[in-house]
Amino acid sequence: MLEQLDHPNVIKVLGHGTGRASTGQQHLYFIFMECASGGELFDQVIDRGANAMPEEVARGFMRGLLAGVQHCHERGIAHRDLKLENVLLTREGTVKVIDFGLSHQYQRGADGAFDRSAPLTDMCGSKSYAAPEVLSGRGYDGFAADVWSLGVSLFAMLSGFFPLDEATSKDWRYTKMAEGQRRGKSTTALVYGWYKRSTAHLSGEVVALLDSLLAIDPAKRCTLPEVLKHPWMVGAQPMQLGGPAKQPWLLEANQGSYNAHELVGADAEGPVWRSAIVTGPGVQDLLDYDDDAMDECLPVYRSLGLSPTQPLPMPALGRQKAMSRLDA
Repeated sequence: MLEQLDHPNVIKVLGHGTGRASTGQQHLYFIFMECASGGELFDQVIDRGANAMPEEVARGFMRGLLAGVQHCHERGIAHRDLKLENVLLTREGTVKVIDFGLSHQYQRGADGAFDRSAPLTDMCGSKSYAAPEVLSGRGYDGFAADVWSLGVSLFAMLSGFFPLDEATSKDWRYTKMAEGQRRGKSTTALVYGWYKRSTAHLSGEVVALLDSLLAIDPAKRCTLPEVLKHPWMVGAQPMQLGGPAKQPWLLEANQGSYNAHELVGADAEGPVWRSAIVTGPGVQDLLDYDDDAMDECLPVYRSLGLSPTQPLPMPALGRQKAMSRLDA
């Protein structure tokens, strides 16, 4: 598949072959790839600690990531394991999509278009990034599943944690998310509300984008072409940092990511939550959820041994191994 791909945002294969029989290395297979020495995109998120990534920095990374994935989709390739760990950066900061070991390539039909009529049934990907339809085993479209994974990646960049541990009923958050979407709630505000957090540091445009990326129903989820045209993606240009030696990820972020141990005021008795006066549909959804859904969350608090005044534990942001159960 990599030999069919040629794009600045997809890792390049420079050569491959077997070892020499004369040296007894014919059992070895060599793959030479271009150098991407800037580390993983995951590192740019986790190294910020309690600080979320500024939107202009996340936008720059997403533009490169989307361009690479779009190139794959235009050639019928669904990646199926998109995650922050599978995005490398060059020394100059260029995004490179890597690791196509779980990818699927659709074949062209008689009309020349890729035939995606038959659902894929391979349960594969990485737990916190995999789309709900992938984990359900009911069949899915590979391109739509990639879009969900892109949504999880963007959410993690801007928030410093995953929206879900996994998109199945094993995670109580998933049931709450599905219920909230049925009621027309903002998914982003809903998730933040579970941890007593405000979405005030996020723009309305990126909240709307995250909500559309993380739609549980694939039919309601935005498509990749729609993401590329979204106002947040085509809005402000990436921040100029004043010289070629500086890269976006070297910016010092100053947007507060949730810290379970942080108190506002040294004399506070128990947790006190930071707040701001802000208006907008995302924030209103958060306030509405706190008012009418807290009673529904009480059993969850009790089951975790917490009181409603305590923050719920967030899904940890950590590296994940890919899983694969090939059914086809």
